[in-house]
Amino acid sequence: MKKITFLLFITLCVTAQSADIVKLENRFLQLELGRTPAPFIEKLVHKSSGQAVVAGPANKNLFSILLTPADGGPTTIESSQAIESNISAEGGKVMLRYGKFPAGNLTVEVMVTCSDDNPQTLWTIRIGNKTGRQIKAVRFPQVLAVPALGNAEDDGIVLPAYAGTLIENPAANWKNGQSVTLDYPGNLSAQFIAYQDRAAGLYLTSRDTRGYPMSFTVFKQPDGYRFWHEFKPVTSTTNWQNPYPVALGVTQGTWHDTANQYKHWAVQQSWCAKKLAERTDIPAWLKDGPDVHVCEVRTYNGARACNGSYYPKIQDHLRTFRNKIDGPVVAMLAGWENHRRWTGGDYFPIFDATNAKPVITALKQDGFRPFIYLSGGFYTYWNEGTDGGEISAAQKFLPAFVRDEKTGKPKEYVLNESNPAGDWKRHSYAFCVNAPQTKEFFCDVIAQTHMLGVDVLQLDQTTSGAGDACYSTTHHHLPGMGLYQSEGFWALLDEMRQYGKRLAPDFALLHEEVHEQLIPHLDGFHVREYYEKRWYRGYPGAVGIPLFSYLYHEYALGYGGDSAGLSKDNNRWHVRCHALNLITGRTPGSSIWSSQQSMYDAHPDQITMIRNHSRLLKTRAKDCLMLGRMLHPFELDTPKLSITAPAQRGGKWVSEKIETPAILTSSWLSPSGRIGHLFVNMAESPQPLEVNLDTRNALTAKSYDAEIYRSTTGETFKPLWQNEKLPKKFTAKLEPGEAVFVELRENGR
Repeated sequence: MKKITFLLFITLCVTAQSADIVKLENRFLQLELGRTPAPFIEKLVHKSSGQAVVAGPANKNLFSILLTPADGGPTTIESSQAIESNISAEGGKVMLRYGKFPAGNLTVEVMVTCSDDNPQTLWTIRIGNKTGRQIKAVRFPQVLAVPALGNAEDDGIVLPAYAGTLIENPAANWKNGQSVTLDYPGNLSAQFIAYQDRAAGLYLTSRDTRGYPMSFTVFKQPDGYRFWHEFKPVTSTTNWQNPYPVALGVTQGTWHDTANQYKHWAVQQSWCAKKLAERTDIPAWLKDGPDVHVCEVRTYNGARACNGSYYPKIQDHLRTFRNKIDGPVVAMLAGWENHRRWTGGDYFPIFDATNAKPVITALKQDGFRPFIYLSGGFYTYWNEGTDGGEISAAQKFLPAFVRDEKTGKPKEYVLNESNPAGDWKRHSYAFCVNAPQTKEFFCDVIAQTHMLGVDVLQLDQTTSGAGDACYSTTHHHLPGMGLYQSEGFWALLDEMRQYGKRLAPDFALLHEEVHEQLIPHLDGFHVREYYEKRWYRGYPGAVGIPLFSYLYHEYALGYGGDSAGLSKDNNRWHVRCHALNLITGRTPGSSIWSSQQSMYDAHPDQITMIRNHSRLLKTRAKDCLMLGRMLHPFELDTPKLSITAPAQRGGKWVSEKIETPAILTSSWLSPSGRIGHLFVNMAESPQPLEVNLDTRNALTAKSYDAEIYRSTTGETFKPLWQNEKLPKKFTAKLEPGEAVFVELRENGR
């Protein structure tokens, strides 16, 4: 009988109450809710480690409500301002009630639930609003995490900012007042945020499946890190209830372990209905992993003014490059537009049309796939500076453009790429995703590019993953932010893909940067796994992690980006970029833009890395690297290389050093159940490798056969061992630039 009681205690979610707190706990966590001044999160303990991730916070607010009166500025109502409040608990459920706020007739009910065997608690909120004011935002739940989890040096903040970011040691790298907000629409590619070390951590996530505007924020203050989820403007002047739940819980291990928590929920959602191996709507040529080579079709002088066409030379250029890398090439024809590069909307006739069409036809006959970027939903009406001028065609589509909240006129967008060589500004409007003309316009663009022989397009500069908020009253949506931004964008992508594939079965539509809910609406993504010290990895202490690849590699295809460069000098940053495309399971990528000679002069180490990538994808390793599930990587004992990286600081480009392991590694599970371990030597000298091979976080069989591929000894797999139990020690010496792939398959299969 005692034994049975013990088992019930560790598996059931239970509540306990006292005069000061209410406890909610299961075998993973213990959550304590304080009663005064109004209910708040007093403590959150990761039970197996005993680490409190929240402990006695000075800030006792569980939520904030932003109210905006029609004739004044916003008013923020905090939960701690409630004059009346109470907590009731029963089983695994706790109800928190708040009333008598300074704003007047406002009431709030919060429900917290805890299941038997889950490291997360589930939170919902309902607001009774009779103030006559609009609810503009709700920050909920809010929690203040401790300033350090044991030794602060190994603490990290996991951010699903596009491809993925980790803030290392924020105690040292962040000043008080430093914050990060990840928005959707925006740079939020998956719905969670975490603060952890290997022993314990805090995990906050939402469970939205429809594409509501939202954000996650972490803010450093002297007594810790304040985290919250925010429901974006909900345009409600009456009662409101959260449209999806939010979960707060605990985690431990590496960021991969936290990603596993999220992935357990995510793979059950509609965007993971089919894996890449099952998706017949994505063309086979894209799944083969071609190199995406970015090359301008224009030439320029020192003042950045166009002074000629590269079309007459581009076929020889691409043939030379294809021979160098020994793999298929997709040619991204930058500068293809009618006006100067990145001029949206008035695309036709394209630049140097006389040469362009026959050259594009010849490229396709030669086995190349021409590829162009569309400048998102932008329609440029004025190019300022070099090669500038007004573009009157924009006036034709004025009714379809996003309307500005204040003026009611088409909203203006400016892209400023001016530099000391001269002014360069693009002034544009943008299509509203819900406007009746929008789908018609983009399908017409697809029809015209198809006539040119181009059936690979990217919707560029739509990095937010949805349409911009529009304040029109004629576009069949409520003015302001809303679900239509996502739903309209998804419908636009679906219409574009379906129309393109009717014209050409091998048509592909790609998107700049990753978002989980876009997965079923696209053929693939443009991913910059190699970025460091800029944009979404420009925060203090930030380093890149392949988080999105770990979550969704078997569901979403990504190509190697527009910034993996080629140069004559021995630029180790370029080598690193190409190695990271390989190690993270992206296609090869190479970019020279208008420096076309750089392809001919490219340093051998850069070409070697791309060639190793291309050749490996000709083998069955492709099943792992293009279609497989990313597993936990090995943590190798290998030297660190100091590499000079370009960094953005204060709006200027500077050079900074970053550390990169001499041997990069990743591990994979193929659709057929084979395990693949990849090792790439980044160094300019031979590097020893010693590792105990296993199946990482995949299931393990009784014994395995192994075969090995080495880029320095041929293009085939060779036997390594048969019928061996794991883990098994593997040693090798990797030559400079060498790629080694070890495949494990269950004995007898």
